Amino acid sequence: MRAVVESLEESRIREVANEGLGRSDVLKFWFGESDEVTPDFIREAAIASLQHGETFYAHNLGLPELRHAIAGYMHGLHPQVHTDAWFDRVAVTSGGVNGLMVAVQALVDAGDEVVLVTPVWPNLVAQPRILGAQVRTVPLVADASGAWRLDMDALLSAITPGTRMLIVNAPNNPTGWTLTREEQATILAHCRGTGTWVLADEVYERLYYAGDTANGAAPSFLDMAEPDDRLIVTHSFSKSFLMTGWRLGWLVLPPSPSSTPRARQCLYSAGPRWQCSARMRSHLRWWPT
Repeated sequence: MRAVVESLEESRIREVANEGLGRSDVLKFWFGESDEVTPDFIREAAIASLQHGETFYAHNLGLPELRHAIAGYMHGLHPQVHTDAWFDRVAVTSGGVNGLMVAVQALVDAGDEVVLVTPVWPNLVAQPRILGAQVRTVPLVADASGAWRLDMDALLSAITPGTRMLIVNAPNNPTGWTLTREEQATILAHCRGTGTWVLADEVYERLYYAGDTANGAAPSFLDMAEPDDRLIVTHSFSKSFLMTGWRLGWLVLPPSPSSTPRARQCLYSAGPRWQCSARMRSHLRWWPT
């Protein structure tokens, strides 16, 4: 085992979960997971897909039909980009965590500097470390009322021309903290100046209840990004669609030629065909209005 892997801290959240899994007398607050099962119509679509023999490899970027469905979903939330343009930027992944790892593998070399806003789900810190990156963390701080806040001055000071990537999860697990549009704009402008990639984990964007956005979702970097911004956003079916055990997600890539055919062949590997097909067949009953 590589020394860097051996040196990773064990997840206390996973340790607690392993002790409590299967117990009916424990409330399951360890993962970002609903207590409801995947809706019937999605499970039925998966069964139908298997019965139709859809058990073969899919396209590396995911079934085109599913990518079109995701593109339509993205257009519903972020209408400033046409569905066809979203389609070209969508890559289906084997879960949100897989999408994050794919993005880090594609962009981060050993010795590169990566900045993270913490606390955050342990995988996000571990992934760049596994690849040999130098990880710096900028912690959230609690204000006088106990609410979590970002120390913007500290973050901008941490992101320099030597910073290869910023990783930020908002809405945040475990705190619930969410970036404002003004904070997102400030971060993007700064990272344009330093040439830093932004990897935004926005898997919780639909679990937002402030009521201050037109689409009902949390503020997204996608709503203010410019075409040449170094921005990758990761999403997952796990949270909003009650599909945690399915391990199915997607990346939104920049609208640029930086994602070469070679990278697509080597890095992207969509989930099982029956999962993708089930999601595609059932999407019209679940997309936002």
